[in-house]
Amino acid sequence: MSALLLQELLKAPRETLWIADENSKPLLQPGFHFNGDLLTNRWDIAGLAEGIAARSFFNDFHFEELSRSYRRIVYQVSKEKAVVHHIINQAPRFLGEGGELVLLGEKQSGIKSYAAKAAERLGTAKQLQKHGNDYSSINRIIHANGGKLIGELDYSRLRSLPELGGLYSKPGLFGWNKIDKGSALLARQFTTELPREGARIVDLGCGYGYLSIQLASRGNFHFTATDNNAAALLACKQNFRTRGLTGVVTPSDAGAELDCGIADLVLCNPPFHQGFQVEAGLTNRFLQNSARLLKSTGTTLFVVNAFISLVEKGLRYYSDVQLMCQENGFCVYRLRLC
Repeated sequence: MSALLLQELLKAPRETLWIADENSKPLLQPGFHFNGDLLTNRWDIAGLAEGIAARSFFNDFHFEELSRSYRRIVYQVSKEKAVVHHIINQAPRFLGEGGELVLLGEKQSGIKSYAAKAAERLGTAKQLQKHGNDYSSINRIIHANGGKLIGELDYSRLRSLPELGGLYSKPGLFGWNKIDKGSALLARQFTTELPREGARIVDLGCGYGYLSIQLASRGNFHFTATDNNAAALLACKQNFRTRGLTGVVTPSDAGAELDCGIADLVLCNPPFHQGFQVEAGLTNRFLQNSARLLKSTGTTLFVVNAFISLVEKGLRYYSDVQLMCQENGFCVYRLRLC
């Protein structure tokens, strides 16, 4: 897919907006230059884009912050359906008449359905071209207001969900409307792994802040919650405000930007997918950074899918890795530096 995306970007006019998700990473390398603007909801992509794109923006796809319109929007579709629908819905507002929305995707990405949705939204005939295993859909704006809105119509709104115990979340965040079973299993270990009052906690890959909120109900601690996803950061900040947690919510790439040795306790439920692909290196990056962030006397708690060999991986960075419990396909591990 990178070859098809590269082809579209190289021929793109300067007035092009590239919507860059995790799928775009292979192109964001030294030596590549993109003359247009880049918009992403991922902190790592925004960092890689510095010096490569003419302008880069990190937010939860708030197009209005870009303060301009475009002749072309190029987008390799994301894994999150709500994000794709939101971008298709927004396109007519930020493409002038005659402007083009270019959607790219592999067969398993849902590109055929998205091509139909784009045609519905833009008021055009469905356009879909096959390029080997990849597809492109190029839709031209006929009317500035577009046609019928599709999918989730209130993407940007944070909402308090009863199924989350009243915590705030939103579309665009993986598992946004449910409590992750792995995180719930980890949170149950707080009864025996409760840190001292005032301890400094790092919630690595915080999502909407579930683990921090659960731990905060058991004592007074200082939290640093961090995530790569803009939607997650918005939701977590709102939950910190409404629940009165002490601490900060900040973007980072698996904790890489945080200072060394700041944590008495690190909490982590790491992702193991990057877009549509399984990326084995993600767990290693979270392990490496968690060990770097931890004080020498501190503890790290990880929850992972049972098929991930965390003992083998963890012993590269920690001297002690212990399985605490296993349930419903998840394992919780305690890791210590000494």
